[in-house]
Amino acid sequence: MNKLITIFLTTLIILLSFSVYSQRNCGTTVYLNHQQSQNPLLKQQMKIQEKVIQEWINNSKKSNEEIVYIPVIFHVLYNNSTTNINDQQIYSQIDILNDDYSRNNADSINTPAMFDSLAADVRIQFCVSHQTPDGDWTNGITRTSTTKSTFELSSDEAKFDSKGGIDAWDTEKYLNIWIVPEIVEGGMTNILGYAQMPGGSAATDGVVVGYNYIGNIGTVSSPFDKGRTLTHEIGHYFSLYHIWGDDFNACTGSDFVDDTPNQASNNFGCPTHPHASCSNNGDMFQNYMDYTDDDCMNLFTIGQKDRMLAALNTQRSTLITSGMCQAIYIDKANDLNFSISPNPASSTINIRLEEKSSSVDILITDVTGRIIMTATTNNNEIIINTSSFPNGIYFLQMKDNTKLGIQKFIIQQ
Repeated sequence: MNKLITIFLTTLIILLSFSVYSQRNCGTTVYLNHQQSQNPLLKQQMKIQEKVIQEWINNSKKSNEEIVYIPVIFHVLYNNSTTNINDQQIYSQIDILNDDYSRNNADSINTPAMFDSLAADVRIQFCVSHQTPDGDWTNGITRTSTTKSTFELSSDEAKFDSKGGIDAWDTEKYLNIWIVPEIVEGGMTNILGYAQMPGGSAATDGVVVGYNYIGNIGTVSSPFDKGRTLTHEIGHYFSLYHIWGDDFNACTGSDFVDDTPNQASNNFGCPTHPHASCSNNGDMFQNYMDYTDDDCMNLFTIGQKDRMLAALNTQRSTLITSGMCQAIYIDKANDLNFSISPNPASSTINIRLEEKSSSVDILITDVTGRIIMTATTNNNEIIINTSSFPNGIYFLQMKDNTKLGIQKFIIQQ
C-alpha cells in the first residue's frame, strides 16, 4: 500500500507541474509509471537492465569510441496546415541533435567553468533514414492526416493506426519519432514530449513530441524553440533519467550518473549560476536532462555519455547494425546506375556512370537534406573535390530525363 501511495503522489506532483504554462513538461516519468503499473514485471526487468548497464560501463567501455549513427524516421500526424510542419523544420532538428550529442553546439561556451571538464562528446550522431523497411527510398518523413487534435500519452494514441496515429516502423532498426498536434494526459496539457526508456514493448518504442517543439525554425514556440526537447527525450530513450532523480526536493533520488551533482528538484527558466541545492556547489541546470529553457541547456556529462553508450550497446544494439544509416545503395524506380569510389572517401570521390547519358544533373545533400553542391555533366566519369566536406554521411543524386539514382557516401577526413 505504501508503494502505491508513493507512486500516486509522485505522479500527482508531476501532473500538477504540467499545468504551468511555458515551463518544460516532460511526460516520460508519468509514462514510465503507467507502463510499470500495466506490467508489474517491467520494474524488475529494468533493475536487471540497470545491472547490465553498470557492468558495461565498468568493463566494456572504450577510451576512443567510434561514432555511432542512429537512423531516424519522423512520423508527422497533422490536423491542419500549421501542424503539418515542413521538411526543413524537421531536418533542422537533425542538425541540432548532431551538434548537441557531439558537443559542437554553439552555446557550449556557456557551460560554467566548474562543469566544463565534465562535458562530453557523446559520439552518437543521427541520420534521416532514406530507406523504408521494404527497401524503397524515403525522405525520412511519413505524413498522416488525422482528425485528432490531441493524442493521449498513456494510451499511446500516436503510435497505432487503430488509435488515429501510425504504426511504428521496425523499432529495432529505426528510432521512431512521432510529431503530433498536442500531447495530453488525464486532462493535463502542455506536455512537450515523452520517450519510452529501454525495456518496454517494441510496438510503442520511440519518442513523441509536439509539432511546435521540433527544430529551430517554422512553428516552434519560445522558450522551447531550439530543438532541446528532442535532445532531452532521446536522452531518456538511451536510458538517462532526469538529473534530479525525480524525488522532488528529497535530495535522495539518483539519476544513476556519478558526475551530475545531487540536485533537489527540476529547474525552470534559466537560473543564475550558481544555483545551489542539496548542499552542492551549484545545480547543473545547464544539463539537457533538467527542465530549463532551450537556450539555457548546453551539455551532457561524461557519465551520461557512458550510460547512453551502455544502453546503446546492450539494449539498443540492433540500431547500430540495422544498416539504415550505413547502407550504401538505395533502390528507387527507374534507377540511373553509377558507382562511387572510394567510399568512405576523404579529398575526392570518383563517379562512374554505367551507361552513357547526354546530360546528367548532380545533387549532393547531407543527412539533413541540406544541399551541398549541384552540377551538370555529360561525362561518364566525374571527379568531385570533397576536401571541404565535413566528416559525415552524404547523398549523391544523379538524374537524367528518364532515370534517377541515389547513393550514400561517407566522408572521413
